[in-house]
Amino acid sequence: MKLDIEAIEKWTNAFGPSGFEQEIAKMVKKYISPFADEVIQDRTGSIIFKKGDKGPKIMLAGHIDEIGFIVAGISKDGFIAFNQLGGWWDQVLLGQRVIIRVRDGTKIKGIICSKPPHILKPEERNKVVVKDDMFIDVGCKSKKEVELLGIQIGDPMIPDSFFELIERTQFIKNEKTGEEEEKKVKLAIGKAFDDRIGAIIIAEVFKRLKEEKIDHPNQLYGVATTQEEVGLRGARTSAQLIQPDVGFAIDVDISGDVPGVNKIRVPAEMSKGPSILTADGSMLPNPRLKHFVLDIAKKNKIDTQLSMIARGGTDAGSIHLVGAGAPSLAICIPTRHIHSHNGILDLEDVEKCVLLLIEVIKKLDQKTIHSFTKI
Repeated sequence: MKLDIEAIEKWTNAFGPSGFEQEIAKMVKKYISPFADEVIQDRTGSIIFKKGDKGPKIMLAGHIDEIGFIVAGISKDGFIAFNQLGGWWDQVLLGQRVIIRVRDGTKIKGIICSKPPHILKPEERNKVVVKDDMFIDVGCKSKKEVELLGIQIGDPMIPDSFFELIERTQFIKNEKTGEEEEKKVKLAIGKAFDDRIGAIIIAEVFKRLKEEKIDHPNQLYGVATTQEEVGLRGARTSAQLIQPDVGFAIDVDISGDVPGVNKIRVPAEMSKGPSILTADGSMLPNPRLKHFVLDIAKKNKIDTQLSMIARGGTDAGSIHLVGAGAPSLAICIPTRHIHSHNGILDLEDVEKCVLLLIEVIKKLDQKTIHSFTKI
């Protein structure tokens, strides 16, 4: 496996909720720039890396913002009310740590709390505590003390969680013999896989195209997009700038291999290769493009899965509507526990996604792209 684990750790640990991506954007720009022919930027902060100067325009989008929070108010007793940046499920929040970044860059730790259960009335104990009834405790006893830390309304915050690798043994059924075989896997745990892992995949594609001198009959645009979690905004502005002929969103998918999940509705699983979204809440992919990618995966013996997300979307939702339209597709990494303080994914799925994208890019010439929309 060729993946740059150090970069994955550094990027996923970085501070960068929607609208406040500067720290992670600088890391991504510094890393990918040597492998690109040109680097430009739109006014939402999305960084665009270009390789090649002839042929159709191919856009790969991986958003660098992460879900987070924003200071909504400070009580006279020194507790902080917050709003969400991106989607959070109430049940995953209580007792979790957060990091608040103030104007001068100082990072302050806090804890998401609520009224102690020991003093709740019986009818209150049977109710789910919602975000509006939670607060953040930074260890202060007055508003003045909080302000002394530099905390103001509008300051961003992220989950206080850090990257870690673990190794596990999986038992895989051999399709020919029917027997179980042992397989060692390397899993990653941490925050912001949604979607720093997409940015990592794009970085790996650019790096290998450059270092291995791989030819491609197109102009490749890799974009580290901003504000995806609050409305696919950076993908919209960067795609308007690029005007791509084909677009790919590289993102995460819901891994359905956890208790209580209806596998008919959530078919993707960790450790079975990248998933190809057949639909989501933001778009329907071009069917010919989808089958083109699946055929390439099959020819190159790269494991893939078909999947669908009933609600939510990806950057492809913005890309496919630009100009006269751009055939688009989302290729994703099945990840357990997305939109929480800690997700889990298999790094082999990430490697397979990189290999698949390189093979796809090598084949996307003008004639092939025209065939996706020809009537």
